[in-house]
Amino acid sequence: MRTMHHHPSRRPQAFSLVETTIAVGIAATVLVALVGLVPVSLETMREAGNTTAEARIVQSISADFRMRSWSEVTKLDADAAGVDFHFDSQGARVSKGDSGVIFTARVHVTDAEPLPGATGSNEGLRAVRIMVTNSPRPDAAFLKPERCRHAQTLVAQTDSAPPAPTVASK
Repeated sequence: MRTMHHHPSRRPQAFSLVETTIAVGIAATVLVALVGLVPVSLETMREAGNTTAEARIVQSISADFRMRSWSEVTKLDADAAGVDFHFDSQGARVSKGDSGVIFTARVHVTDAEPLPGATGSNEGLRAVRIMVTNSPRPDAAFLKPERCRHAQTLVAQTDSAPPAPTVASK
């Protein structure tokens, strides 16, 4: 008959309850930390998408104003309220009543600041100032410029017509 001897050098074949509890605790801690990062990453992704769309909007408006005739540009110079354009979530232009309107851009055309070394303002140069908001109430957002993204581009007269006379602001 064989007697069973316990050999101290042999390890047990299963995990103990303490080892299992520690492993589950570590796994739970890691999972909680990862789940906690999800809202932060979603917010970062949303802001990155908005920044990309806003860049497309500014680029689109800038190109639009560079392609306009000088008389159209100077006509907007007299409009103190500015002109609104509406865009979808990707930065593509849509009409005002469209259900896909996400962004609104308000454009003001003003006299450009004098160029360095110039003695006065250049009549053939206008500043196109663009404010972009994704607020559902753009008029309220435009009253608080800190809530909007701002951009500016310069538009130069390229046609041969003399510059239109400017109207003094009141």
